[in-house]
Amino acid sequence: MTANMRDVVIREIGCIITLRKFGYYAPCEKHHLLTTGRHGTGKRRGEQATIGLTPYYHRGYNYSGLQETMSRADALAYFGPSYADSPKLFRAEFGDDESLLAEQDRLIAVWRESFVV
Repeated sequence: MTANMRDVVIREIGCIITLRKFGYYAPCEKHHLLTTGRHGTGKRRGEQATIGLTPYYHRGYNYSGLQETMSRADALAYFGPSYADSPKLFRAEFGDDESLLAEQDRLIAVWRESFVV
């Protein structure tokens, strides 16, 4: 699958955390996993090592658009930790980079199987 097609499919599937936690589609952004497996350090592993996360899970509360509807504490209580705001808590609740990538790849495989070629 090309990088562009992976991007399209990830956006069609939506946020993998929202899908797992709440069981519904939510628009997402592409998050690049890093060589170190740690937030903010290392280099991007490439376009095949990407997952879909909502703005809240990807960039954190300040960039989520939630400020007008709920406090940071309420967002944390309802959605759980975000990758940007609390990477250790995020991994503890939702899994490490490898498990998230495996889940994204599994969802992509399910998406592919849903089409007749």
